[in-house]
Amino acid sequence: KYDFIDDLSFRASYGQSGGVPGKDYLYFNQYAPFGYSYNGQSGVYPSNLELTNLKWQTVTGTNLGLNFWIFNNRVLIDAEVYRNRTTDLIFDKLAIPSFTGLSIYSANSGTLDNQGWELNINTVPYRSKDITVGFDFNIARNANIIREVSEYFPRDNGVKLNENGVYRSYLLEGNPFGSFYGFKYKGVYSTAAETIAKDADGNNIVGPNGQVVYMRFGYPSIDYQFEAGDARYEDINHDGNIDEKDIVYLGNGIPKVTGGFGPNFKYKGLTVRAFFNYKLGVQVINAADMNTTNQYSYNNQSTAVLRRWRNPGDETDIPRALFRRGYNWLGSDRYVEDGAFVRLRSVTLRYNLSNQILEKMKVRSASFYVTGENLATWTKYKGQDPDVTARGNNDPFKVNVDNSLTPPTRNLLFGLTVGF
Repeated sequence: KYDFIDDLSFRASYGQSGGVPGKDYLYFNQYAPFGYSYNGQSGVYPSNLELTNLKWQTVTGTNLGLNFWIFNNRVLIDAEVYRNRTTDLIFDKLAIPSFTGLSIYSANSGTLDNQGWELNINTVPYRSKDITVGFDFNIARNANIIREVSEYFPRDNGVKLNENGVYRSYLLEGNPFGSFYGFKYKGVYSTAAETIAKDADGNNIVGPNGQVVYMRFGYPSIDYQFEAGDARYEDINHDGNIDEKDIVYLGNGIPKVTGGFGPNFKYKGLTVRAFFNYKLGVQVINAADMNTTNQYSYNNQSTAVLRRWRNPGDETDIPRALFRRGYNWLGSDRYVEDGAFVRLRSVTLRYNLSNQILEKMKVRSASFYVTGENLATWTKYKGQDPDVTARGNNDPFKVNVDNSLTPPTRNLLFGLTVGF
């Protein structure tokens, strides 16, 4: 009844492993000599904190999977679900007040889950004596999710609200790493009348003395009044003031799914293989676009600024030029783009010489091949390369920022192999 099933097997695993702090003897209070002396005498100072409560971190891994092979091994399915939970997570660079005589120390900072799933499918839709056609596909989801955060660990990246071009990042229980937050960009104030503050019903906000209230930024500490030609941000709580209360979630630099796929074709001695990879559900901060359209300094700008606001009534998406002042390029969704893509990573054509030719050449085997790499990319992203990853070591607040680094090169490779 189930003759089409060649193999159906399940697997499961569970295990724990420990992780030691980055330095030894942290549970001792150590002293070190100063590099100088006074009146012929040298002194010593405490070089570390005595961390008597510091623990090893523990990684507990669980895994469930299955293999499902059917139709004479022409369809192979491999699926897996996993979770690796790190408890007593060690963070080696937790900042402390400098009046303690130190700047950083090691601490157990919380609980982190690395979890996800993977699915691999290998198929052979057609097979004959001379021809074989195959198609492979895989898809995966991986996320690092915060389960607990120590009360001593910072909850955000600490960027100041009055800085242009920066985004907030938070550590929130139940949320994955890589999320970033900022303002919603609504275009440009065309006229001074558009800068009048509105309440939730769209009515003008009136001051205590009946005066007209205009949109402001960072009142009362900064108190910048928006003017015609300035960037327009969404007033989430309709209080006429763009501030902390108007910061919203803008995206995540970790893709929801990643994977690859590709066909392969074989006819006698000729083999053709192609491989595509993809990322879906990912957002990228296009810092290159930001730096070439902010009109804030003497730096070169892109041709996009040619359509900037100049006169009252101009309808455009590029604010006016303001040298070293204003808030026209705050961290907002203006510079956040969809980073999803599908890329033709490689195509390889290989030909194995026939036995008749090998006998004439008096060799055991011979083949030649040609491979093209990074041949095409399909994406809505406007930058050079949508495949951007967060760079930085041991920084939980790092997010995907594209500074227009060199994109992957397009390569063409030729090769010849001969076996005697």
